[in-house]
Amino acid sequence: MAVHVNEQVGRNDPCSCGSGKKYKRCCLEQRNASYGLWARQRDASDELTREMMRFAARKFGNQIGEAWQDFHATDLPLQFDERSHEGRIFMPYFLFHWDPQRRRSGKGAVTKGGIVARWFTLERAGKLSDMERLFLEQATTQPVTFFEVLWTDGDERIGLRDMLLGTETEVIEHSASRSLRRGDIVYGQVWKLQRLSILGSLAPIGIPPTWKAEVFELRKKLRRKIAKQNRDLDAEDLVRYADRIRLTYLISRDALNRPPRLANTDGDPLVFHTLHFRIESPEAAFKVLAPLALGRSKQDLLAEAEFDETKLTCSR
Repeated sequence: MAVHVNEQVGRNDPCSCGSGKKYKRCCLEQRNASYGLWARQRDASDELTREMMRFAARKFGNQIGEAWQDFHATDLPLQFDERSHEGRIFMPYFLFHWDPQRRRSGKGAVTKGGIVARWFTLERAGKLSDMERLFLEQATTQPVTFFEVLWTDGDERIGLRDMLLGTETEVIEHSASRSLRRGDIVYGQVWKLQRLSILGSLAPIGIPPTWKAEVFELRKKLRRKIAKQNRDLDAEDLVRYADRIRLTYLISRDALNRPPRLANTDGDPLVFHTLHFRIESPEAAFKVLAPLALGRSKQDLLAEAEFDETKLTCSR
């Protein structure tokens, strides 16, 4: 059983896995080897993504607004914002999953990849490396779902549990491992590559644990849909119901980004007003209101007042 610790282990310290060997002769060697493999595969996947983005811009650039609208599950006009942080989860959707002709539910709802990925594969037929084919296969068939962070070493590894399927995975991911905390919920996709797993895509926000109930409610609804088939929920089901899963993410994202709502003790929204009063005598009004300024003398208040040529016009 793997042991995961957050504290630094010296190179010559006993390895925390319990092997009795020094750390540099045990897990550090494995860690360095996996990091080298991760770096090579990450560079290759990044290059493939760049090629696909150039291809998509050439072949489907005029449809990206439609894909952006579909991603957000709305029929309202919604202009694509290339500066949005949401691009981190939208671009994988556009490249690997978006298909304007795809059936949204029922038999036939599952296709192997979106329209961009299918056309790219056809155009590059015979030119794709084995690793690129593996990337495309994982990107187009693995579900985009909710994961709970079980642990993170704060350096390069994260333990994740698929909240809809219950399966657990250890992934290598440098930037996210530094920002995520145990109990956080993330929306993304795991790619199972050669001897390791990585995050193929990840939404830009971590969802707090308080949203677990909404994810579990989604799981209950999906399980109910397949209950008549006398089997457990599986990854293919999550691909089939990708739109419903994404909608749960969008609802949580919008709620987290919504500014706080100010209300009174009865729950009624606070509405701010500016009141203007017309008075006959500023001096008379000042004499009546001055006692309300506790701890301030009339002389202090008058020192801050504004006067016109003949009379007092306002008192602060």
